[in-house]
Amino acid sequence: MDQVSTLIQPPGVIDPHGVPMTWLSSSLLLHRPRKSRTLRVRAVGSAQGRLSPGGGEIQLIETVNVLREIGLDARPWREDFDRCRETDVLHIFGSLREHLSLALMARRRGVAVAVSPIAWFDVESRMQESGSLAKRLLRRGKFALAGAVTWTPTWRKRLYETAHVLLPNSDAERRQLMDRFRLPEATIRVVPNGASTRFRNGDPHAFAERVGGAGYVLAPGRIEPRKNQLGLINAMRGQGARLVILGDAVRGHEDYEARCRAAADTNVTFHPRIAHDDPLLASAYASCGCVALMSWFETPGLVALEAGMMGTPLALTDRGCTREYFGKHATYANPADAASIRMAVNTTLAQGRTAELAAHVSSKFTWANVAEATLAGYEQALWSAAARA
Repeated sequence: MDQVSTLIQPPGVIDPHGVPMTWLSSSLLLHRPRKSRTLRVRAVGSAQGRLSPGGGEIQLIETVNVLREIGLDARPWREDFDRCRETDVLHIFGSLREHLSLALMARRRGVAVAVSPIAWFDVESRMQESGSLAKRLLRRGKFALAGAVTWTPTWRKRLYETAHVLLPNSDAERRQLMDRFRLPEATIRVVPNGASTRFRNGDPHAFAERVGGAGYVLAPGRIEPRKNQLGLINAMRGQGARLVILGDAVRGHEDYEARCRAAADTNVTFHPRIAHDDPLLASAYASCGCVALMSWFETPGLVALEAGMMGTPLALTDRGCTREYFGKHATYANPADAASIRMAVNTTLAQGRTAELAAHVSSKFTWANVAEATLAGYEQALWSAAARA
């Protein structure tokens, strides 16, 4: 699909799951500069993410890469250069206040705006964030009020209303956007998260040698309260299972990492973050006994998809959209309940790798799947932008 921009599809012929049914030519090209017939996409993340990369940043990078593979002119946004010039679609990854002014500027200049919210709206998780108890209670109160009074003109609501299309990662997230912000269903299209097929295989020996052998419980991710590494450490104390915490502290959460280290016994190993393109990451998935994500929510967690690509057993939080992605192919736990965490992790450790999990992830959640659904979302955004021009 080299000249993908010449194959634009009107929204009415896209099925509810975001899979194109019939490709049609379109006069939308008339709304773009004649000198270029290749769809130009600029992707925006967060400044903080560049300092402490997480799933959202990987989602941005991998989406840009796969869009290039199918013929689009896609790359990360460069603020000092772009200013919405030579751009057809501005794709925002995440929901940050800083994104609103950029989205508004793009719309004024006739650029289609797509937003992947990467958000989950849960009152309890607000209590697990950093800060004093008073600050956390105030945050929780504001959150509850915004959910109850859906017409509240918050920056987040305005960002979502500014977008021509919203691209949540799950149907559960789609329903939250509609309920919490009273957004019309027609402006929302689910785009699943993905994992690289290179994670189908990994050499287990390289990482096992670093951490003293295989068969451990692997907890990959940025160290911060939302990821609940402390809850996992406390729950697994005295169980005899080795636990490897793989990741670095998010800036501003160094005190949380210190608490995790203070709570850890001799069965816990802390390993610094591994770059996403380093083969050592696949080695970590290949040599562990299971991956454990006991976060306060996951949407659904890129590391779960990556590990699942090779059939690595998964013990996952029951918060967020993990069940929607993995169904019967994972074990779930309540992140607030130490006994629930222990049972899920110990059960998962005893399972061993499964071809069924690997086949499930490989068939539904590759970046090729993501590209197809994302392109359908861009087409909808372009039609909307053209209709309002």
